[in-house]
Amino acid sequence: MDKRQLRDSFLGSLQKMYDMELVAPLMEFCQGEMRVLLYLDAHEKEDIYPSALSEALFVTRQRITTILSALRKKGYITMETAEKDRRRMRIILSAAGRRYVIEKRRFVENYFDMLLEALGEENMREFQRLVQLTAEKMEGIAK
Repeated sequence: MDKRQLRDSFLGSLQKMYDMELVAPLMEFCQGEMRVLLYLDAHEKEDIYPSALSEALFVTRQRITTILSALRKKGYITMETAEKDRRRMRIILSAAGRRYVIEKRRFVENYFDMLLEALGEENMREFQRLVQLTAEKMEGIAK
């Protein structure tokens, strides 16, 4: 199989997984509202501000503002004026937001259990190794 055939085959496999909605539950963790919630959960002891969130997640300030607005409406976050700088708003994960994150994590854990069952332990380890290798090799290249 030449390089072009390999690329086309790989893209076809990814498209098939996407069409079957096999990756949708995982993609949610990599973008948008869920990515923000996971970041807030992981950094709960820190003061998080929209500008810092934008930088940490490589998302425009406008997009962060839109996401935060949606999360506030859902009751997953609250925002309060910063003590040291009254012009800044600190983002706080609410109890409802924390419960939502826990619920989503459980769902993904179950999803991975099903994936492990389908692939088998040896194939799952190899898949994980290849994903890790890809991340390491592509780090800094695809920007």
